[in-house]
Amino acid sequence: MPWMDWIALKHDLFVHLPIAAALLLPVALMAAQRPGRGIKPWWITCRYLAWAGVLGAVSAVITGFWTAQASNRLPAGGLLAKGPFNAPTLFQLHQWIALVSLLLGVFILRALHRKREDHQGIGVLGLLLGFLWAGAILVAGYSGTLLRHPDAPLPKVSEAKAEAVKPVDLEAVAPLRALDYGSLIPMHLEPVKSVAHGNRWIRVWVNPAGESAYREGKTLPEGSLVVMNTLEDHWGRPGHDQGPLYAMEVKPGGKPSFTFYWARVPEARRNETRGAGRVYWRGDDENLKSCGTCHANGIAPLHDRSTWAIPKTKPKSDNN
Repeated sequence: MPWMDWIALKHDLFVHLPIAAALLLPVALMAAQRPGRGIKPWWITCRYLAWAGVLGAVSAVITGFWTAQASNRLPAGGLLAKGPFNAPTLFQLHQWIALVSLLLGVFILRALHRKREDHQGIGVLGLLLGFLWAGAILVAGYSGTLLRHPDAPLPKVSEAKAEAVKPVDLEAVAPLRALDYGSLIPMHLEPVKSVAHGNRWIRVWVNPAGESAYREGKTLPEGSLVVMNTLEDHWGRPGHDQGPLYAMEVKPGGKPSFTFYWARVPEARRNETRGAGRVYWRGDDENLKSCGTCHANGIAPLHDRSTWAIPKTKPKSDNN
């Protein structure tokens, strides 16, 4: 890589030094205004910051010129070229402000190096020139940022607020409300066997909005949530393996919305899920058409509900 191109790539590094000095110098200048004993360290600090800032600005201007030349951003005619509508371009303003900061830097160094007694302050002239120089450096840095990112749109307040209040789908990964079925009202105390749901043992849970309608076999009102957890059958009794989780929610307008969630599908049962090891179907998913067919009118009628309870074992009699 040619040395000129290498130095041009360092422009972003050099601009940090004058900007840092521009932020710190006004503080030191204000502290150096008070005359009296112990003030000399403050105006020595002012000289140090001014020299660091001016030398950094010289390096930034030189590398900035080479950067513009290497990237073909230097317009024909240089700093005197006219932009659209006979107005200077942003690049020209950036360069002009940077050159003005160099001129102000010479004046601030001259003012800070005036001969003074150890007890004298830095003076109002140094304070005024220091603020002007710092302002020019910061404006040049800001215009350089706009040049560096010309296509970055400024965020609008309305768009930012709209983004902040954008609703988040909390159930995109798992049906959180349905998984919390234990907080709902159980419709029977122990599982019953349901042939219609894969010959599994089921237990139904309903929120308060739909409790009375479910018990009476009536149409569920809007806002009702019905969840059915299942257990796989094991020798005619509820086993230890969890089955799928079913849920039905009545949306506004009375339309039911179904959810089918199976966190871990056993290999022997994956024929029911088209080979998937984990299933989460909801809303308008094509795999829920059978649910919509059976429950087009809501919950099953009372006479169709399963009453197949867990077989009771007879207690052994004592033969004493």
